[in-house]
Amino acid sequence: MDKLGLALSGGGIRGVAHLGVLQYLTELGIKPSVIACTSAGSLAGAFYAAGFEPEEIFKIGKSEKFFSFSNLFKRSGVGLFSTDVFENIIKKYISHNTIESLDIQLYITATDLTNAKLKIFSEGSLGTAIKASCCIPLVFQPVLFEGAYLTDGGILNNFPVNLLEGKVDKIIGINVNKLNAVQGKMGYKRIIERTVQVAIGNSVTTSKNKCNLYIEPPNMHNYRTFDFKKIDEIYKIGYEYAQSCKKELLKL
Repeated sequence: MDKLGLALSGGGIRGVAHLGVLQYLTELGIKPSVIACTSAGSLAGAFYAAGFEPEEIFKIGKSEKFFSFSNLFKRSGVGLFSTDVFENIIKKYISHNTIESLDIQLYITATDLTNAKLKIFSEGSLGTAIKASCCIPLVFQPVLFEGAYLTDGGILNNFPVNLLEGKVDKIIGINVNKLNAVQGKMGYKRIIERTVQVAIGNSVTTSKNKCNLYIEPPNMHNYRTFDFKKIDEIYKIGYEYAQSCKKELLKL
């Protein structure tokens, strides 16, 4: 049987669409051997690699209010939020808290601001890797790790398909961060969000072409990074779009 790899993009609350797709893959009996992920995709990937069912992860996401300004983030220092909340969620549900103890091999990316390079976590503390990878710039404080400041992996690679090359036979890539034109005026918060989104969205084209199956749930541009109130419909879009890819999925 071919060894299957799965790449999960970042995208804030849009990452919940990953769970919808994963739920349908589970129903088809399709399970990856290796996962490469970043930012919101790393949160979904970590729980999935730890053995949680996608629907179960979705319920945890609703309970813990993933990517919700109103409940998740605690202010600290220079107006930025702390990413400790992501680490605390991981420790709460995944007690061993190590990447090498997961059921599925996992690669998590972050951006090393200090040395201007990509940081790839494949072992060590899962909580540290997740909080670094989910550290959306200009929103969260960078994470200090081994003398370097780390932030969102999406800055340098928001769709880390390349990390799967040579490790698997087939690759499914799920991108939930498609860029579209925006309408109307943009306030300060929207400008920050859009700046980050545009900066991390340019690495997708090359990675897309390396996938045996590229999945891009529609209308993700309609949802803001922290649009937690839309979590149910985002999950549903991911699930229903995966259903439309049934023929291609079964070919894999």
